[in-house]
Amino acid sequence: MIVPHSLATLLTRTVELFRNADAKEDQKAQFRALLTLLKDEGATLQADRNGLTVNGERVQGTAYEPLLRRLSLHGVEGITLAPNPGPSQVFELVKALAEQPTDVDVAARLQAAGVDRVTVQMTPAVAPHRAPPAPLRPPRLDLGTEGVLRGPASSDILPPDVRVTEAEDASPITPSPPEAPLSRSDLMPPGPEAPAELRTVEEAIAALERDPRTPRVGDLLALLGRHLDDAMRARRAEQALRIVATVARCEELASEGSVRRQYAIALKRMFTKPVLEALAQLVTVPTCQQDALAVLRRAGSGGVEVLLDLLVAAPTIPERQAIFAALREMKEGTDQLVHMLAHPQWFVVRNVAELVGELGLEDTVPTLAKQLDHEDERVRKAVALALAKIGSRAVAEPLRRALRDKSPGVRIQAALGVGGRKSSALAMPLVVAMEAEEDEEVERELLLALGRIGSADAVQALIKTAQPAGRLFGRKPAALRIAAVEALRIAATPAAIGTLQGLADDGDKEVRLAAQDALKDLKK
Repeated sequence: MIVPHSLATLLTRTVELFRNADAKEDQKAQFRALLTLLKDEGATLQADRNGLTVNGERVQGTAYEPLLRRLSLHGVEGITLAPNPGPSQVFELVKALAEQPTDVDVAARLQAAGVDRVTVQMTPAVAPHRAPPAPLRPPRLDLGTEGVLRGPASSDILPPDVRVTEAEDASPITPSPPEAPLSRSDLMPPGPEAPAELRTVEEAIAALERDPRTPRVGDLLALLGRHLDDAMRARRAEQALRIVATVARCEELASEGSVRRQYAIALKRMFTKPVLEALAQLVTVPTCQQDALAVLRRAGSGGVEVLLDLLVAAPTIPERQAIFAALREMKEGTDQLVHMLAHPQWFVVRNVAELVGELGLEDTVPTLAKQLDHEDERVRKAVALALAKIGSRAVAEPLRRALRDKSPGVRIQAALGVGGRKSSALAMPLVVAMEAEEDEEVERELLLALGRIGSADAVQALIKTAQPAGRLFGRKPAALRIAAVEALRIAATPAAIGTLQGLADDGDKEVRLAAQDALKDLKK
């Protein structure tokens, strides 16, 4: 089932990337992700003055503003995508939206290109403007005062909006235009509660930072809340972050009791999904990253939710890494990750699997293990790596399955993730896998993993491999023995060092030199 926010995010980013001629690689990655999302299901998007709707569900947030602007610019009201519309047809749509409007609208352009699985609904043409009929002139009242009073007598008794002067007497009467609506700042009276000098954002922030426990904290928080609304309407995400981050910092400095409760209430009101979505976008901006992380951490499960939405659609490794860093800081809400491991889109499962491995979430092991049968090798690689990084006794059996995967790449990832004494329960599954493994590269990674574990069982297996006696006429491949020497250096236990000392006189020159180099490194 297509997640509306995911489709909206992918389409927005794809269109924006297609506007940048230098972003070829990112364009390809994002475009492929969009095609994958549409592979099994179609979708309908509608744009109106209230925002964007995907499959009947409203999606809100500043992240979708660029797409709404492009749709408005081209006069596109709706888009219908059939299931698996095909790369060429989606490409024509994205390209048309990314380019500037021409005399040929998007619908006609797609039709001319033979696109039949993507339908675009254009905004109806606006009817020609016609001036409204002139209002009827009010009847002239003869009160017997003509020539006595200045101007027509009616001006003295008619309501102000229909009075006429002598010069206008022959012209239609039009009412006065309504006054412009007042803004929030216009409605805020000056005085001791909200002085005029604190009406700017920076001045209000400075006042709160000077004394987070001020008796006027409620008024200052309300004022900053109004400034936050203004910043969001103007799409000034960095200013919004400055406001919310200041309130979160000052909350930590406030004493317990009513003052701290006022901060908690203010932050709860500020933590709307549109605000959190806007701030989450800033975790990839170095100058904003620290404040954005602090705010999202304070937001708890709401912060996790918006970061997961970003993770789902993250097209590049640097973006995923930035979001991973943010999610690692989260103290609650990560239980949502378990459900996302069963997502129908492969790249979502891959991204989430990588994350739970980084976080070491042992509770996810049963759900992770189910994805070892996933048809996409990229998912199985991420799952194998995640299981190995978790490294507890609970992953021993799933890791055995990963080490028997038909793909050498999956088996390598299972070995690469193992490390540290915490993974001692995985030593025997690795040793068993070594005996059946035929790929030299996988064998090497298994040996190095045993070296990182460094337990007695792991070191004994390494010693056995490093010895000259072997399976083929008493000899083993030198590359395999050298890998075992490197693993013994990593383990650095007394038994490992003793074995290296013995191998320093080995008959095989390459093994001998490798052992001597390993001993030198251990003496540093």
